Amino acid sequence: MVQFSVYCRVCNGYDDVEKHKARIRQYKPDNGSVRLLVITEKQYEKMELIIGNLVKEEKYAGFEQLSIF
Repeated sequence: MVQFSVYCRVCNGYDDVEKHKARIRQYKPDNGSVRLLVITEKQYEKMELIIGNLVKEEKYAGFEQLSIF
């Protein structure tokens, strides 16, 4: 396990990515580390979801569609 928390942000182009990288550098934690992975929409589309046995919390999780404008 590499992380305890995973956060995702949709950016509109590499200029937006660089803006958020700078913000992360400005507010980096004194202890610990932040790993940043930039992927394109095409790479994201190729993601595979491998599911084992569902736990109780997952069975009742709702679904929300992400809309990008």
